Amino acid sequence: MQSSITQVVSQTLEDNLAQDARAVSDRISLRLTNIERGLSDSAVAISGKDPAGESVQQTLLLTKSRFSAYTDDIVWVSGEGKLLYASAGNISNLLASEPQSKLSFDLPTKRNTPYVSSILDGTISVPVFAVAAPVPPSPMNETMGGVLAAIVPVDSAGSIFLDPYMSENKSMLLISSDGAILAHSPGLFIGRNAVDSSVLLGLVSDDTRDEVKESLQLMSQGESGVLHYTDKGGHQILMAYTPVMVNGEHVWTVAISEPTFVVLRPFVSIFMERQNLSIIALVLITAISAIFIAFSLVFNRRLFFTVNKQDEKISRQLSELTAAYDRLKEQEIIKDEFINIAAHELRTPVLPIVLSAENLADSMPDNSNIRIILRNANRITKLTNDILDVSRIESNTFKLQKQKTSIRSLIDEVIQDAKLKMSKEQEVQIIFQEKAPSDVDDVVIDRGRINQVLVNLLDNAVNFTKSGVIRVVLEQDGTNRIKISIIDSGKGIDPSVLPKLFGKFVTKSVKAKGTGLGLYLCKAIVEAHGGTIFGANNASGEGATFSFTLPVS
Repeated sequence: MQSSITQVVSQTLEDNLAQDARAVSDRISLRLTNIERGLSDSAVAISGKDPAGESVQQTLLLTKSRFSAYTDDIVWVSGEGKLLYASAGNISNLLASEPQSKLSFDLPTKRNTPYVSSILDGTISVPVFAVAAPVPPSPMNETMGGVLAAIVPVDSAGSIFLDPYMSENKSMLLISSDGAILAHSPGLFIGRNAVDSSVLLGLVSDDTRDEVKESLQLMSQGESGVLHYTDKGGHQILMAYTPVMVNGEHVWTVAISEPTFVVLRPFVSIFMERQNLSIIALVLITAISAIFIAFSLVFNRRLFFTVNKQDEKISRQLSELTAAYDRLKEQEIIKDEFINIAAHELRTPVLPIVLSAENLADSMPDNSNIRIILRNANRITKLTNDILDVSRIESNTFKLQKQKTSIRSLIDEVIQDAKLKMSKEQEVQIIFQEKAPSDVDDVVIDRGRINQVLVNLLDNAVNFTKSGVIRVVLEQDGTNRIKISIIDSGKGIDPSVLPKLFGKFVTKSVKAKGTGLGLYLCKAIVEAHGGTIFGANNASGEGATFSFTLPVS
């Protein structure tokens, strides 16, 4: 009777353990496939580009960030074996040390497919393996192709791939296709060869050693199976193993083992302690126990697969979202490069147009067509300059050329220019009010950039004021700052614009026909000087006030 129960439960345990091994294998395969796909996308993005270029550096930084859960080391090796990029300095030692490591980087190029390597025996402090993808060669320079790889420490493979499935009684093993131990849940023998008699076989009893050795060889060959063996302590152990396949190729094998007494002992002991029961009661208890065991195992198995399927679905969706995000970032980089190039190229033909139109306007001041050409050419010039300034700000190349400047003289010049630009129909008066002490005048600023801020703010005030007074107020703000305010009596700021007033492309001006970059640039220029800028509607309900501060020294 006891033997029959043991046989039923043992068979159920074999089936469940084999299903566990397949589920873990499928999950690891999905993760490795996601890494390969991400590397392949990045490899295509950097193909044919300068490794030191900004777009390549941004792509590789995004790749490193995407795989930060697995590794901090991303490398790009050229077709000639030259290290083009490495996020960790010790990788160069690895590439220079062993032919095996070079082979691992050569294989993706020769096969033109992604590749998961075995352990790389380099000179770095810890053993590692690589997940690599070929970089398509450039038509101009084929040696600039090569391989893009993520370098993963072997000792982290267990926490990455096995820890989510660990339990108190189960032991888990991860073996590469050449027999190297990548992970072992007790933390033993990592980096050693599994078939070596001094490693795993040293934990097995003599009478089952040959069977275990044969199964370990089958594991390294990509086979699957179930094995019963006895350990050194005399415990009966059940092991299920199955290959991890990536793109139809065997890369690793995962094995799960569990002592059979963990499941068998609670049920067998019931019968050993109740020998005085009648045969009928014993049969009934046996049947009920078997049904209970089968029901519990089936229920747990269904629950495990349901959770695992949902986990795979979420992981797949996360992978798709991550890939979409990476593509969006790449498109953003391409867009920024295009805008920057277009703005530069626009300046070349516009400059002679402006100069020619100015000459014509001087000789024929009453010709309206020439005034239209000059006005629109100046608009294009301002637009290209604004776009280039935005590009410099976002790429952190925006620089100031500071000099000692009379702030009163600068404000006077801007006001005079604004008056000249106003149409004759506008009944607007611009007044300069000086409230700062007379000794507060010279400030160290980039004169051209602060002029740009004043022109933008005053032009906005003129554009939104049909008639009335615009006041430009200079006053001292505390002990070491000045504040300049432009107060108009126009229609004020649209409430929908207020929360994003100093953002890019924010405008509701029909008359000004602006790009929405002016206030964004004003904020960047003022803050680069160490000042602040703000805008709000006037308390009287008529017009708006824009103010900014600057350090006196």
